[in-house]
Amino acid sequence: MIRKMDTFDDAFFGSVRSILAEARRKAAASINFVIVEAYWRIGERIVEEEQKGQARAGYGQELIKELSKRLGDEFGKGFSVANLKNLRQFYFTFADLQKGYTLRSELGWSHYRLTMRVDESEARQFYIDEAADHGWTTRELERNIRSGWHQRLLHRPATDGPAHSLRPENLLKDPYVFKFLGLPEGTQPHENDIESALIANLRDFLLELGRGFSFVGRQFRISTETSHFYIDLVFYNYLLKCFVLIDLKTTRLTHRDIG
Repeated sequence: MIRKMDTFDDAFFGSVRSILAEARRKAAASINFVIVEAYWRIGERIVEEEQKGQARAGYGQELIKELSKRLGDEFGKGFSVANLKNLRQFYFTFADLQKGYTLRSELGWSHYRLTMRVDESEARQFYIDEAADHGWTTRELERNIRSGWHQRLLHRPATDGPAHSLRPENLLKDPYVFKFLGLPEGTQPHENDIESALIANLRDFLLELGRGFSFVGRQFRISTETSHFYIDLVFYNYLLKCFVLIDLKTTRLTHRDIG
């Protein structure tokens, strides 16, 4: 007779669950990347076929329309004329693949569609590498592109090793953009209003701050032998391994504020 277990080890279940969850995540990422590679190859074939008929006016447009119809008949939705033009642009944008450059397998098609909107190749590569290295969602990637993260870094990320890329100047932006706060324009908001709005939009605030930031607390007390001082917002950056203190000011900064 088999005795039923009196207790079930939650840690054991958790470890098995983690294995399955990680396997599913890797499988999904693998499938997404296979699709990305297929889309680039389709774009390549479209361009090659268009070049064969370049002597005929409007040949490329006719080609894409006919291809869209036939693919739609066999594979269903997803191959509209507009989408096929995106695949063609995908090939043009990343044509350097022929020179040995490789797509980042961590990213899906939606990521690449966003980076295709970035005109400057250096900035485009920056966003691709950042999104892949730090697991950005498409929402995070779109926000960072729109807010001009690449242009607002104090210095370009160093390429001489990971230790250099973790210097504060390579993680900080200048300026920071807080349009998501929704504060009325043309007015001078109070510091308390700004602090409350930042906390109410903490997720967007963390995305704007950048890599490695976690929220510690607000109105954090620091005491000396004679006085108590309160820091508006305190964060910890696990990449720099240091605390980041934010004191909000809407007036001219004084030496006392800095002290």
